[in-house]
Amino acid sequence: MIILKKTAALILLVLGAAFIVHTLVYLIPGDPAAAIAGEYASADDIKTIREELGLDKSFLVRYCFYVAELSALNMGNSIYTGMPVLDTIIDRFPATLILAFTSMMIAGFLGIALGIISAVYKDTAIDNMILSISSIFISAPIFVTCFILLLIFSYCLNLLPPSGKAGLDPQYIILPSLALASRSLALIIRIARNELISVMKEDYIRTVRALGFPNRKIILVFAMKNIIVPVLAVILLDFGAYLGGAVVTESVFAWPGIGRLLIDSIFKRDIPVIQGVILTGTVLFLFIGFMLDILQNIITRKAE
Repeated sequence: MIILKKTAALILLVLGAAFIVHTLVYLIPGDPAAAIAGEYASADDIKTIREELGLDKSFLVRYCFYVAELSALNMGNSIYTGMPVLDTIIDRFPATLILAFTSMMIAGFLGIALGIISAVYKDTAIDNMILSISSIFISAPIFVTCFILLLIFSYCLNLLPPSGKAGLDPQYIILPSLALASRSLALIIRIARNELISVMKEDYIRTVRALGFPNRKIILVFAMKNIIVPVLAVILLDFGAYLGGAVVTESVFAWPGIGRLLIDSIFKRDIPVIQGVILTGTVLFLFIGFMLDILQNIITRKAE
């Protein structure tokens, strides 16, 4: 019953997202068709674009038509390439998936490790240093982090290429992944640290310690299960957000994912692609959140 309610809520959210994405065309100043066609376009060219975008129909009719086309997985065609928008997104999505997955692996493993170290060495120089670094990552805008990494590893040390993608060559993946992982890493460090400090005060941990178990085993075996749930929530939600396209990171590092596709489409005013990318990212984020909610309910029921 709970799953059915959450599924219905998810469908309503997707329809709402489609409504918002659909209205984007009305936010463009002036006549969108004329803006897309260019200054020297003929009246016939503008008319063709208006018909292709459905601008000659009423708002409600266009929305219903848009939802009907989406239900058939049809997002229209790109105005500039003529390719189906869905095919364009599918072509770019693997690059975004690689970047998002690598980033969350870095943030997850490194964040938990540093969070545990920070908790174990609470109120020491090591703890203060880790917390200071995490504060910098949280407060610094992502584009600042990108340029700092570029400056250090590409221009000063000349260790890694500054941009681009060459298959699965890790040299091109490291810098954008580190930049994208920075904020998630900082959050996971703080969550893991605070959760571990709290858990280590529990009665069952005192009992386990009294039985003579080493501190390492207490943390990794008995305390870790209480840390992993909130950390998993951050990992999955950020992963869902990154799947929608890391716009700044992909643009700075010229990474050919859907985030960069969105920026290129905005400059070209390719409305079908803009709508398709935004809606795809929104749906992915909502779906990940839906799955996380279901997973947390299952874990909670088992704990009870």
